[in-house]
Amino acid sequence: LCQEFLRGNEYVIDTVSRDGEHKTMAVWVYDKRAANGAAFVYFGMLPIDTASLEAKLLINYTNKVLDALGMKNGASHAEVILTPTGPCLVEMNCRAQGGDGNWRPLARALTGGYSQVEACVDAYLDKKAFYSLPKVPVSPAKAFGQEVILVSYSEGDVVRTPGYDDIKELESFVYLETGVSVGCKVERTVDLLTGVGSVILLHEDEQVLKRDIAKIRAMEKNNEMFELKQSSRMMNSVSRMNLQNRILSENRV
Repeated sequence: LCQEFLRGNEYVIDTVSRDGEHKTMAVWVYDKRAANGAAFVYFGMLPIDTASLEAKLLINYTNKVLDALGMKNGASHAEVILTPTGPCLVEMNCRAQGGDGNWRPLARALTGGYSQVEACVDAYLDKKAFYSLPKVPVSPAKAFGQEVILVSYSEGDVVRTPGYDDIKELESFVYLETGVSVGCKVERTVDLLTGVGSVILLHEDEQVLKRDIAKIRAMEKNNEMFELKQSSRMMNSVSRMNLQNRILSENRV
């Protein structure tokens, strides 16, 4: 199986439609970076200003895809990579964005009161309310925020989760979702499946948001998110490595 490699940032365009009229609910961009030997690790999802050139291009492209697929009613979730030659569709689903809806408080704050969820209900049950919504969210957004996807740079059995407690005390904290708890085994993050949580941050002051993101990233880098008990297999590996290094050093002397 061969697949074209698409070079560029990956975006999310969330839309709600009624009778073929499409209204954009939000445009997001994934924050992907290299980590732990993997090239594309998810670090978060950030909102994009709907007045930006990239957002206008993506919204126009997504609406044309919806028309081509005959998707006239309900919520839709598109993922598009903006390549050097233009946007290219990765995914189009007839559903709202996933993530258990943890993004909804952020989306409502950014638009000033509505999200894809409310708009979808209106599209089916309240025609007047749906048509009163703007075609694209207001610019600039009404607040500052983003999803922070937590990355682990270490592995082992979880003894404590002090980082989670610290995150909940951040001024911009809204919500934390994670499947990691005491007794779980944490791996180094190389993809979405090995991510160790999702945090929604939101604040009216952009500097507060930036400060809190920096705190989370520092905790990750310093391995302060968890207190870990390394497995005996890992400890034996480290012991053998230390012994080999010691032998090499003595031979050099």
